Amino acid sequence: MLIPLHNLFIGQKGKIVSLNIEGESTKNRLIAMGITPGKFIELAHVSPFGDPLVFKIGEKKVVLRRSEASRIIVDVPYKVFNLLESEIGKYEIIDIKGGRNFVEEMKSMGLYKGVNINLVNKLGNRIIIDVDGKKYELGRGRASKIFCKKVE
Repeated sequence: MLIPLHNLFIGQKGKIVSLNIEGESTKNRLIAMGITPGKFIELAHVSPFGDPLVFKIGEKKVVLRRSEASRIIVDVPYKVFNLLESEIGKYEIIDIKGGRNFVEEMKSMGLYKGVNINLVNKLGNRIIIDVDGKKYELGRGRASKIFCKKVE
């Protein structure tokens, strides 16, 4: 699956496919930083306001603006969605973003990293999920903080 580099999730790796950079000097700078097609790259950190982004290429860390990263295409084995964006189906939780109380509340419901869930239904602002045979209803805000990947 091909996606722009800035759409990687923290910790997700992708293989660089192409650089769609128009300026020759910018393209040369990126190549000098080690950003070349065929190399693997991982999103390591996102700054508090979402820009710039820190990536790892091997042992090196490079910092790119979001606009630069959006022009670099990577091949990833899966895309990460938040539960609000997901369609009905089975998913594995990749991460839960939020405060300690939110994460603890989700953990008490059996929702934590690595758990498989079944998105049963979406009813307006409510999302119904099934976790080990127990059904829970989540609102839009909570669902948008749970990140997952689709499983078969």
